[in-house]
Amino acid sequence: MRKTVISTLLLFSTLLSASSIDKMVDEVGSANKNGANTQKKINVYVDESDKLFDEYSLLSKELNEQKLYNKQLELFVSTQKKEIPKLQTQLKEIVQTHKKIIPLMFEMVNTMDKLVAVDSPFLHNERTQRVNNLKSYLSNSDITMSEQFRMIMDSYKIEYSYARTLEVYRSKFNEGDSKTVDFLRVGRFAFYYQSLDLQESGIYDLDNKRWITLEKKYNQDITKAIKMARKKIAPDFLTLPILSAKAGK
Repeated sequence: MRKTVISTLLLFSTLLSASSIDKMVDEVGSANKNGANTQKKINVYVDESDKLFDEYSLLSKELNEQKLYNKQLELFVSTQKKEIPKLQTQLKEIVQTHKKIIPLMFEMVNTMDKLVAVDSPFLHNERTQRVNNLKSYLSNSDITMSEQFRMIMDSYKIEYSYARTLEVYRSKFNEGDSKTVDFLRVGRFAFYYQSLDLQESGIYDLDNKRWITLEKKYNQDITKAIKMARKKIAPDFLTLPILSAKAGK
């Protein structure tokens, strides 16, 4: 009987231990499952934390850059404030300069207009048109003052160049005239013409505003000068007739 009781107790104890073990296993499994869920949450929090840290780092960098920019801007503004009096002075000087330059430009154009009118009539139409263009430029508000002044100076340079060049061109002897001749300009001191058959030559009398026919002996010299101007012969000394004060009268 005693053995039976002991055996029964041992069996009951074994069954009780197996039940406890199963319970423990269940508790461990549940704990592991809860641990895994907790780890997932921890991972999410870590990812969010890293993301927030990266955003913070970016914002911190942008903030430092903005502070640096603001500092540079303050220095720039401070420098500009110091430059304002100088700029105001320069502006006043520019206004005063404009007031002086505008009348000067008109005077220069009028002077050139008078020069073309009283000068020898070489390239008369071309030079007159150049003066008219300058007058038009001065009345055109779309053209800057600097550009207007530049065009006037360019025109004066062209006029100045006439004094040191030899030029020949073919044109009508007079407007509306059927007679065509070769005109020869020697610097600004003499202006000639020669007929195309080389048989007639003349010189312009600037004082009396008229042409004077030259003696035939000068035809060869005029022809030579024309060839030199056209670069058909090498440069050489020229012997050309000029008007004396007595001859002009």
